[in-house]
Amino acid sequence: MQILKLFFVGCIALGFLGPATSQPPKIDQAFFGFWNLDVAKSDFAGQPKPRSGQVNWGKHGWAFALVFANGDLFTDAVAIDDGCTYLGASPLQCTYEIVTPRHVRLTTKEGKKVTRVGDIELLSDDVTQTTHRVTPDDGPAYIEKTVWIKQK
Repeated sequence: MQILKLFFVGCIALGFLGPATSQPPKIDQAFFGFWNLDVAKSDFAGQPKPRSGQVNWGKHGWAFALVFANGDLFTDAVAIDDGCTYLGASPLQCTYEIVTPRHVRLTTKEGKKVTRVGDIELLSDDVTQTTHRVTPDDGPAYIEKTVWIKQK
C-alpha cells in the first residue's frame, strides 16, 4: 500500500496526474472585436505598405483584410475551434498558441517549412502590437511590426 501511495505522489509531482480542474489558458476577451491597422506606426520591413487594414477577432478565430495603394486586397481567416485552420483554399497550415491570455502566437507553415511566426500582444485593452518573423521563398527573412487600434 505504501508503494502505491508513493507512486501516486510521484506522478503528481512529475505532472503525470494533475488536478482535474486544470484548464488551458484562455485568450483575453479584450482581443475580441474590430481592429484598424495604424499604418503610420507600423513597419513592413521594406515590403509594400498597405493603405488600410482591419481584423475582426472572435472566440472562434479571426478574419483579416489589407487594402494596398494599388487597390490590391489581401484577406485571410483562421478558425481556432479545433486547433488552427486557415479558411478557404489555402496551402497553409497553422498552429495557434496562447502564450499568456494577452499574448497569442500564430505559426504558419507551407508543407514542412515555417513561413511566418506572428506574436500578437495586447499592449492595452485598445492597442495590439504584432511582430511577424517572415521567411519568404524568394528573399531574405524579415520582421514586420504592426500596431492595431480597437474600434470603439
